[in-house]
Amino acid sequence: MEPRLTLPRFPVSFGNGHVALAVRADQSTDLGRALRAMGLTTGVPTIVTVSAGSRPAQLPRLGPLLEKVVVAVAESVGATVVDEGDTGGLAGVLGDARLQKKAGFPLLGVTCSGGGVHDVDPDTLDPAHTHLVLVPGGGGAGLAQWVAAVATAVAGGNRSVALAVAGGEAAWESVAAQIRADRLIMAVARTGGVADHLAAAVAGRPADARAHALVGSGQIFAVDPAKGAAHAAETLRSALSRPDALGPAPPEGPPQR
Repeated sequence: MEPRLTLPRFPVSFGNGHVALAVRADQSTDLGRALRAMGLTTGVPTIVTVSAGSRPAQLPRLGPLLEKVVVAVAESVGATVVDEGDTGGLAGVLGDARLQKKAGFPLLGVTCSGGGVHDVDPDTLDPAHTHLVLVPGGGGAGLAQWVAAVATAVAGGNRSVALAVAGGEAAWESVAAQIRADRLIMAVARTGGVADHLAAAVAGRPADARAHALVGSGQIFAVDPAKGAAHAAETLRSALSRPDALGPAPPEGPPQR
């Protein structure tokens, strides 16, 4: 049976006047076709942000980092950025950073929602996102897998990198899902939570055992923003130019063959 779109694209209107295009997806959906139905181009450089479960206190200070690294790099290389599109988390900080810079790259949120067009509650979604993929389930590990799958469909064989920033308990599964998708992960040190554990494990320092296990994949590298936002941005840009450079990770920079 040929994969299908469960529903055509439809608009989601927000109180600030912004309108995002959305599609619903399930296991039978051809994600690439669904994305193109919203007018997105597939086969483009793709950045995925991973920060599930971050504490609210961690988020405000991450805005300048996202603006100078994720927003700047996405705009310069023509990337699409994929995240969990719920309001209140890192997605909102990233959306604000994109608006602040008046950037034009697509910001695609993946989120769990009900089954009909009228079941969408805009108040639960970040209003700065340009596109949304609404998926079944209640979040958690299932949503992490959907984010990874949507990012793979966006990239379509082009370059993709996940950015691990802060992150609480839920971020462990998000990182694991990106590894299962064969995606490089850049852990941003000094942002707290899971990202700090991953950066420590990359450097061979004590860290949560889960971090050491994930780093053993050879797909995780670390960057220290204390060296400057320009350094972090260039490291991300370099990783996007070397999608298949997997192997033992050095303390900083994309893995080398």
